[in-house]
Amino acid sequence: MPDFMQRRRWARILDRSAEQFADRPIPEKGWIATMRLALGMSAEQVAARKGVSRNAVYQAERSEKEGAVSIKQMETIAAAMNGTFVYAIIPNAPIEQLKYRQALRRAHIMARDKPGFRSWSKDEQQDWIDDTAAQQLHDMPTDFWEAE
Repeated sequence: MPDFMQRRRWARILDRSAEQFADRPIPEKGWIATMRLALGMSAEQVAARKGVSRNAVYQAERSEKEGAVSIKQMETIAAAMNGTFVYAIIPNAPIEQLKYRQALRRAHIMARDKPGFRSWSKDEQQDWIDDTAAQQLHDMPTDFWEAE
């Protein structure tokens, strides 16, 4: 298991990527067709650069829109159009926030099994939830991300 510092470095990489790619919708025609049309290239011209048929380019455009295009295909077509295909998984929130939310979920689940928890005052309950979530974040147990 990676150490804390390595996880922090990875989190920063993902968080920066999320900032860069925020609010970047996929073009209606897809990336391949949009790039090709913006350049004023025909499918035949892209095909010649890629060493395939015009129909293969059109098929790649359709496959992209259907979510069935391969990463390798996107890379080679992008290169044929003097572009670079970028592949990334972008977190929906900062990594630390995602981890904190999960720690809170786990703490709430653990509270269900805590003897006498419901009889505590609201402040005591909240303190226990906060402390348990903090402990979960610190320890990162192996089952941290398992489904409830």
